[in-house]
Amino acid sequence: MEISVNQNMLAEFLKNTSFKNALCSELKKFILNKRWYSAKDSALRQVNIELDTCATAKTVFVVIKAILQDGAKPMFIIPMRMASANSIKNLEENDIIMTMNNGDKDFIIFDASGQEDFAAEFLAVMKKDVKLKLQDGSVFTATATKRGKELIDAVEGKPQKKMGVEQSNTSVIVDKKIMFKMYRRVEYGKNPEIVTSEFLTEEAGFKNMPAFLGKVELELANGKILGLAVLQEFVPNKGDGWNYTLEYLKRVYAENLTEHSEYLKVAELLGKRTAQMHLSFAKGTDEIFKPTAVKNIELAEWKQGVIDQADKTIQVAKANVAGLSGEMKTYVEQLINGKSIIEKRVAELLPSDVVFNKTRFHGDYHLGQVVMTGDDFYLLDFEGEPLRPMNERQNKHSVLRDVAGMVRSFNYAAFGSLLMFVKENERADKLKLAKKWQKEAVEMFLKGYFDEMADCESLPKDKEVMKKLLDMFILEKALYEVIYEVANRPDWLSIPMNGLRELVKFD
Repeated sequence: MEISVNQNMLAEFLKNTSFKNALCSELKKFILNKRWYSAKDSALRQVNIELDTCATAKTVFVVIKAILQDGAKPMFIIPMRMASANSIKNLEENDIIMTMNNGDKDFIIFDASGQEDFAAEFLAVMKKDVKLKLQDGSVFTATATKRGKELIDAVEGKPQKKMGVEQSNTSVIVDKKIMFKMYRRVEYGKNPEIVTSEFLTEEAGFKNMPAFLGKVELELANGKILGLAVLQEFVPNKGDGWNYTLEYLKRVYAENLTEHSEYLKVAELLGKRTAQMHLSFAKGTDEIFKPTAVKNIELAEWKQGVIDQADKTIQVAKANVAGLSGEMKTYVEQLINGKSIIEKRVAELLPSDVVFNKTRFHGDYHLGQVVMTGDDFYLLDFEGEPLRPMNERQNKHSVLRDVAGMVRSFNYAAFGSLLMFVKENERADKLKLAKKWQKEAVEMFLKGYFDEMADCESLPKDKEVMKKLLDMFILEKALYEVIYEVANRPDWLSIPMNGLRELVKFD
């Protein structure tokens, strides 16, 4: 049964202070159990409504600000609708925000993302390339590319499916052809995924990613921009690289496999596709994407970044070392007392003078960020590292940071799968299998990558310098990983700690 929605009434209620206060009180309870609410590490003090906009026929975009105990104030989007209670038959209970009485009728205010026509509502305005000036002076923009308009026509009237996994966004697939992704956690500024996917598709011609088809943005009267949603081509796939790799390693341990030629072809292809992404980034010509030469002062900043990461890791390690035991406790104690050793090692890895370019890069690259279509890879999610501020996620840097992320992902796959699939008393025997596979997979990934990147100015020409820089970024990544594992998952702490110890000799 179709829900009779009253958008105008909701918009009017949102002008009422008493109503907004009541709504904020309910929102405080509503958001806490949502997977996209990514601020669970600090107590939620209150919720404020930052802004609301009625840009479509049924839905009001409400941007809320969560006021946290630690002082942070992250913002989240909730697409709200209001309907009379007796018209609602197919509404999930966890989508309900609040109920209210107005005169002789009961109304329900709810999150609209699960409604059958949610994506269709936005596709209709995107097809028209809407640019709408609102009463508060803000401008709502919803546009689609030529290909986007063709696919919107092709899926008209087709069923939509909300993807089950929600993290920092809510994604809806329509007819297995297009994906409408609405961002949940937002910041002021150009959304890096919108900007990056548009550049890679429309300007650089990078094919191994979901093609950019359109975007929804709101520009406030003061010039601030909020990226609300992106439209992308849906890529039918057999799953992500992480799960494919885990399934393969499960076989390795069960069957004692030592020959990995088929998987190594896959790893080499992934290296090639990674390089093609980086070569595409090197095609930029405007201020946002144009490659720029790395300056010596930036090398010093990169070095300090690794040292700062070491400081953070050591502080977290100090707070958690008492709960450890045995060999791992010894290793963590060596880390805590080893800052000078780390500083010396970073100085050894970092050249004093280099000639190569920094560019935009993926920023959160690992096996879970690629999907397999059968005989190829497609690269996903160009938002950058979600926990970093929006402006930092759009900085240029060395593309080797992406390479380091994937190298660490292979490492996690090898030794994480050992913990998941092999009984504790059998792990020592299977460890050789894990090490052999990990070494060969990384080697083939790097071969595919560096062969494709030959002569690209995004890399130093001196191969020894290049290897040292890569090792420095791998070291930085391992330090970052230790923080999570020592505080939350000590059984997995051996993975980043052993990776760290391969690069830094603490004893």
